[in-house]
Formats: sequence, C-alpha cells, structure tokens
Amino acid sequence: MNAVIDLWESGGNEVVSARQVSANAAVPVSSIYHHFGSLEQLLVLAQEQAQACARDWCETRLDQLAGFSADARAFAPFFAATIDDWVHQQRRLAFAWREGQMLRIDGEPGMQMRLGWRQLWAAFWQEACDRFGLGDRAWLAEHLFENESFVHMIGWHRAVDRAGLDEFARGVSAWMSGEPVPPAPWRDFARTEALRATPVMPSHDGTTSRIAAATAALIEEAGPSGVTHRAVAERTDLTLGVVSHKLRTKTDLLQAGYEAVYLTAVIRLREHTSTISPATADATLDGLADFMSQSLRGQGVHALHLAVARDPALRPFGLQLRYLRGMTSGSLLAMLRPDRAEPSHLEAALLSSFLSSLPRMHADDAPGDARPRIRQAIENMVSLL
Repeated sequence: MNAVIDLWESGGNEVVSARQVSANAAVPVSSIYHHFGSLEQLLVLAQEQAQACARDWCETRLDQLAGFSADARAFAPFFAATIDDWVHQQRRLAFAWREGQMLRIDGEPGMQMRLGWRQLWAAFWQEACDRFGLGDRAWLAEHLFENESFVHMIGWHRAVDRAGLDEFARGVSAWMSGEPVPPAPWRDFARTEALRATPVMPSHDGTTSRIAAATAALIEEAGPSGVTHRAVAERTDLTLGVVSHKLRTKTDLLQAGYEAVYLTAVIRLREHTSTISPATADATLDGLADFMSQSLRGQGVHALHLAVARDPALRPFGLQLRYLRGMTSGSLLAMLRPDRAEPSHLEAALLSSFLSSLPRMHADDAPGDARPRIRQAIENMVSLL
C-alpha cells in the first residue's frame, strides 16, 4: 500500500499498475492478487491507509491548540500554516487525496473512498473552527481549504507563494468574520507577473490541433491514464502512424493535451460567465449553479493541476493557474452583491476558490441533487459577505 501511495506522488494513477507496484514494493505480482484479490481493491485499501495517516496528522494539528485561548483574529495564521504544512510536509498524502478524487472506482467502494476524505476534512475544520469561535462558519473554511490546498501544491517562488498564502488566509478570516478583505500586495505582485509571463501557446498545424483537442477530451473523460496514441488515433480518425509522427512520445501527447485543456477551460468559463444574466442576484446564482453542476465529472483541469505540481516541464502554467484565478469572478461577485464595493483581486480569488471546490465536493451527488445543493452553498456564502 505504501508503494501505491508513493506512485501517486511521483506519477499519479496512470503509472499505478500491478507490475509497477510489484517493482516498487519488491514483491511478486502474484502476491498482490493473493493478498488483495485485485488491483482495484489494493487502490481502495491504499486510499484508506492514506486517510488514516491524514487523520493522525489532523489530530496532531488539533492537539497543538491545547491550552491556546484563541479567537477569530488568530484563525488566519492557523489556516495558512495548516495548508503549508499539509502540502510540503505531507506531500505524498496530499497527492494521494487528489489522485483519490480522480479514481473512477464505481459502486459503493468508490463512493465510500471519496466520502472518507470529505468526512475527514469536515470533522477537522468543524473542530478547528470551534476552537476559534467560528464553528458556524466551518463549512466555508472547509471549501476554501479544499481548493487552496490544491493550488498551493503548485510552486512558483517559495517566499512569494508563502506570503501570498498568508494574504489569502487573512481574506478567508475576513470573509468568515464579516470584515473587509485586507490588501494583498504579494498576490498583486504575483498576478502582475503571471499576466506578463503568460506562456505563448504553440501554433499547431491543423492535424496537430486535432490531436491536441482529442487528447484533451480523453484527459477530461478518463484522466491522463486514458491517453494513448492508439486512443487518440481512434478519436481523430487518423492513423496511429500520423499521431505518432506528430507527437512522438506520450509526454509530448500529454503536454499538447494539457495546453488544450487550459485553453478550453478558460474559453468555456469566459463564454459561460458572459451569458449569466446580471439582472438579479438570483439569476446569477442560477447561472453559476448550472455551470458548476455541469462540471462534476470532468477531470481535465484537475489532472492539469496535478501534472503542473509534479512536472517541471509544465511549470509555465503554474504561475497562471495559481495567481490568475478570479479573472471573471470579480464581475460575478459584483452581480451577486451589487451593494458592495468593487471586489479586489484577492476577494475575486476567494470566490474563485470557493466555486472551484464545488464540483469536487459534489461529484458523487445524484444528478438531480447536485444543482440545488451547489446553489444553496453559493447562496450561503454570499449571505456572509
């Protein structure tokens, strides 16, 4: 099980096979099937072990608060330190959680696996927020932790990233306490750099663009493990030889696919938000709930985040993924609360983070249940502002 968790950190679900686990654990392949019955069962049990380790870590974090007389003003440093420690000191568990969110294990075992993570974090943030007198706002901390701990896995410059995380945490505390969101000079600096350094997308010929789009669709549907030259050839009605000639290795194929995922996500979000009616806050809520509920099972952006977090070749996307969040959220926040001042970049990023968490947190909801629950979550968030 430890070998599986290590593979989730180093390469993700796509590199986890019985043969690779056997090599990393130095045991025969037959031992895997003898002790676990199937590779799928091994993955479920490895997720349970990762959750048990994460639960121990949570208990240690809470134990460190023993005897500390805390109030809401002390919450922001705790929130930031918790994310930073989780991402850097518990990195293999952080990857296990995120790869677990992408594992498409059907039926009760898969649902219980994903539910285990949600219950773990819900319990942790409820108890933590109780300690700071913010118990009725624990759900908001949980949502913002869910996404911010994800993007904090992507590194740019350590000092700026940590300072920007502190500013984000002060914004979280302000939202939870009903106070104005403070300035965020570090994040403003990083955002300016992200705009300046936005990578130029390669100019592909028509055939390569078709291949990249098909690869992006496969990533969206099945994650990176679903991408092969043969699968892309079938999707594009091209020969295997043509696909292999244009993009020789799977790494080349995935990089082109991730570029297409990035562009498609940006275009889709901007197109959808431009159609949301600003006439009333209710209309905006409906439009957001529709958009979020349509994104429940997509894996493209999730896979892109993980790939950038572990692959130096994809780092040019990291600065943008981390610090350009909120490009459209500022206008959405103005629609939701037209009575408030124009939101800052930090407040727009807070809204983006909250919204980004919703598809993952409601991925296992029944189709008819997801939309009203997502709408209610957004409405609850807006009511706090």
